[in-house]
Amino acid sequence: MSDFRGFAVSVPGNGHIRREIPCQDASGVWLTPRPCMIVCDGRGSARYSHFGAQAAVKAFRSQCAVMDGLLFSVLDCERWNDRRWFRFCNIMIRTVCQQKVELAETFQCPESEFDFTIAFAVWGKRRCGFFQVGDGAITVREGPEYCYSMFPPDKGEFDNETRFLRPEAVAKRDYHAKMVVSNDISGIAITSDGPEFLMFELANMTPGPIFNRMFDDCDAGKLTRQDLLDYLTRSCWSQDPRGSDDRSIAILSKETAAGERE
Repeated sequence: MSDFRGFAVSVPGNGHIRREIPCQDASGVWLTPRPCMIVCDGRGSARYSHFGAQAAVKAFRSQCAVMDGLLFSVLDCERWNDRRWFRFCNIMIRTVCQQKVELAETFQCPESEFDFTIAFAVWGKRRCGFFQVGDGAITVREGPEYCYSMFPPDKGEFDNETRFLRPEAVAKRDYHAKMVVSNDISGIAITSDGPEFLMFELANMTPGPIFNRMFDDCDAGKLTRQDLLDYLTRSCWSQDPRGSDDRSIAILSKETAAGERE
């Protein structure tokens, strides 16, 4: 596989800082044994959702390593098999939901106190796999500049209303999951709903120009984790009433040759 670069950052929103609430987002990007990324957003009204989101991110990383053999058969082999990607997603649902069960036992409270949304992507030689539940967004870039949202966000009738991951999602297949040929994909970004109002055209969830700038900088080795932190903590967030939510960005870029970038 080509060389990859990537970073993930989660920062507390202004409203959470004022009320001394922990950042309820969690995110991660890893390059080995294969590139993968995840963003989880804890339910705002749940007391311990930050623990649920953090546990889900940790479990995701572990399972991607443990199930690399399955991921090889899904994403690297010539034969296309959607059922195997769904199998991986179902295993991941059970894994991260089990984290909620164990946390509920530890804290002696309902599992719902650890609710979170989740979106993740795994990059293979032939295909990339995507999964989402909730109002985050997965942005994919094909070629040098075409960006699009992989799934529609699970928005409810009212602001800040969405779906959270539940164990019954396996039986009902109540989630978004898809594989895409990886040859033309040059970058993937996952965002929580917190920064979406400045990063997308919300009417149709069209990714804004910021994504191409970030992908270009990441591809060229000019993007750092500090750059993402600086972006997510700019004054423009606090100046807008919609900027009170936690904000997360995870980004992965497939390195291209210098000649291809010019």
